[in-house]
Amino acid sequence: MGVLACVLGGAMSALAWSLPDGAIPQAPHGALVAVGLTAALLGLVFAVLAHRTARAGSRLVRGIGELARWRVDAADWQAFVEAERAAPTDAAGRRNELSLPAHVPAEGVGIIVGEDAIDIGGSIHLLPRHGAPEVLEAEMRAAGAGPAVAELHLRHPPSRGRNGRLNPPLHSRLTFPVAPGAWRDARRAIGRYSLGRPGKASLVHGPGDGSDPEDLSRCGRCRYCTHRYASTCPECGGGMISRRWIRRLGAVLVVLGAVLAVGMTVLLARLAPMLANPGVEIERMRFSGSPAQAVLVWAVLGAVWVFGTTITAQGAFQMATGRRDLRVLLALAGIATLACGAMGVVLSLRDGGQS
Repeated sequence: MGVLACVLGGAMSALAWSLPDGAIPQAPHGALVAVGLTAALLGLVFAVLAHRTARAGSRLVRGIGELARWRVDAADWQAFVEAERAAPTDAAGRRNELSLPAHVPAEGVGIIVGEDAIDIGGSIHLLPRHGAPEVLEAEMRAAGAGPAVAELHLRHPPSRGRNGRLNPPLHSRLTFPVAPGAWRDARRAIGRYSLGRPGKASLVHGPGDGSDPEDLSRCGRCRYCTHRYASTCPECGGGMISRRWIRRLGAVLVVLGAVLAVGMTVLLARLAPMLANPGVEIERMRFSGSPAQAVLVWAVLGAVWVFGTTITAQGAFQMATGRRDLRVLLALAGIATLACGAMGVVLSLRDGGQS
């Protein structure tokens, strides 16, 4: 469906662009283009997510990344379903993310626990090491008269609602039954999740076991620190960022800030003589505005220069230290503002004296 929406949306946009001017009114033409582009973008996103889920399921079926595998017979599965329907939420108010089927297959339900996903009767649940949802806790417990169950406590990151407000993190659980003969294998597999699954580094994060100091993530709100990967703080729900990503973002700031600062420096040096002498032709160019407008132009361009210089220095600080500090950013902005003002005064006096 995602691929179909992407193709149809792209075709709709292409058709709208190919129409000659005046073929249809301007408003429907713009709406056709907007709807087509939106459908193509959403279709692409859904197609990528569906492919990711299907790929994870295929890998589990082939045994790639498999930790444990068992089959729950129809009677035990029915007992599990009845227990879940009788108590859809646990004591903490968490709901099970597993969709309970209306009919129980006669052959039972196969379950495969993998390193980054769990297949429960064909229902694929992605549990990435470095992404959402985060596995907060994993346990196995008895369930009264029914079969024993494995349970993962999950947290989805905060999201923005329709009113623009930031909703708190969503806490849920993934609960599924364990076959009587698979208790040992299931406990070993679920134990991997309870340990936070350290030991596999990626582009996003290191092993997360404390061996790499660049894995240290800090909450910008309450200053909570951990070496484990976490997108949100378990203490206050604030955003977490590691030293590794602070350095990477610092490099991006250095590049963007340098482009702005150098560009504004060249532009200001070129325009300074004209801004200092409104109405006077200098090198075949003239600023025809008033002195007040010249000051306004200088202020706008100077503000961009200050912004570029500040984020360049902030990026360099982040790359060197792996830290972010608002006080450093404010100090750098103040220094850049003073430098911009001093540069303006010097250039104005120089060019005013030459005229």
